[in-house]
Amino acid sequence: MPVADEPASVSLPADELERLCFAAILAAGGSDRLAASLAAATVAADRRGKIQVGTSHLFDYLDGLESGRINGAASPKSVNRLPATHLVDADGGIAQLAFDEVFDCFADSAASLGISILNVMNAFPAGELGYYTMRLAHRGLIAMAGANSSALMSLFGSRDTVAGTNPFSFALPHSQGPRMFDQASSATAWVNVRGAAERGASIPEGWAQAPDGTATTDPEQGLAGSLLPFGGVKGSNLALMIELLAAHGGANFSVDAPSIDEGTTTPGTGLFVIAISADAFDSEYPFRVEEHLARLEQDFGIDFGRKRDDAVIDLPRDTHAALLERAAR
Repeated sequence: MPVADEPASVSLPADELERLCFAAILAAGGSDRLAASLAAATVAADRRGKIQVGTSHLFDYLDGLESGRINGAASPKSVNRLPATHLVDADGGIAQLAFDEVFDCFADSAASLGISILNVMNAFPAGELGYYTMRLAHRGLIAMAGANSSALMSLFGSRDTVAGTNPFSFALPHSQGPRMFDQASSATAWVNVRGAAERGASIPEGWAQAPDGTATTDPEQGLAGSLLPFGGVKGSNLALMIELLAAHGGANFSVDAPSIDEGTTTPGTGLFVIAISADAFDSEYPFRVEEHLARLEQDFGIDFGRKRDDAVIDLPRDTHAALLERAAR
């Protein structure tokens, strides 16, 4: 009798996937604290249906830990110079752990002072930005976040890589769960171009340029060249603004940051997060926002920022197999 083909994916409860990610991070050299922070952030992205910056992206962290680009024993250090500012040195580790270390103090200061800003320096690139803003929105805060990475993208018509994909996220509280968006300043995320190269697929024109600055639909040429910002000058402006804020606390600018996938040195890039009390000016604001968003949906068909929260994650079978292998090392 013919043997049925195996399903293309493996379904895992979110808590089981988090335990598997935790084991893989420990096996790669991460401490218990680092593994807990990174596993939680990874699965949070997966639960929102963003596996490309969740479990698929976790392998970049595992490789970084094994090669020394991430300090697995990192001990983030917080320095507060002003009541509403929080500067954290990630100690060559991950931004997620640095965020966790100061989260309660940061959120409390925003709630009591009306606004607070966090800057993380000396970190591996921050992963899914929505992880940071969603957690603050769950605490009743409006949140904005941005981060830089090693240089992957051109700006203002340059043929050279001078900026990261420099994502930006915004979230605000809502009685049915926070509303959030998270987007790169590039026309697409770097992982999407890399994924196309791995599959042998082409990419749309406008995603990247070849090393000589010409348009390309070949992902290998795009990876050798540079990603392109969305909207030309508008995307370039946004990317540079994000980088200047992300580097405010002492993080590397993208052109100075070591690679995220080669070598033994941490990229040392940065993250900024701004948290604002949702009722800082108007106690009715959260209710007015909910009414306005409901109006946008009912009258105009716009359902802004609603996010999935899957209890079961469908992982590609090869990703699951690779994760099992890394956890068993």
